[in-house]
Amino acid sequence: MNYLAMWDEMIEKRNRLLSASDWTQVPDSPLSDAKKAEWATYRKALRDIPQQFPEDFDKETMSPFISNPFPTKPE
Repeated sequence: MNYLAMWDEMIEKRNRLLSASDWTQVPDSPLSDAKKAEWATYRKALRDIPQQFPEDFDKETMSPFISNPFPTKPE
């Protein structure tokens, strides 16, 4: 698999994770304010994934990221 395809796949997964956690930020969410803040931090880390790499990233810049590209989801 080429790295651009891997990148596209990671962005698609990132978008699914964001969508799946939208409920955590709505005003009537059952979460406490502290838990909402944890989820907000997680969601920001997901949104920041594209900024972790230069536009001309290559195999060497992707390698450390490929093993675990996503932040840990709050419990």
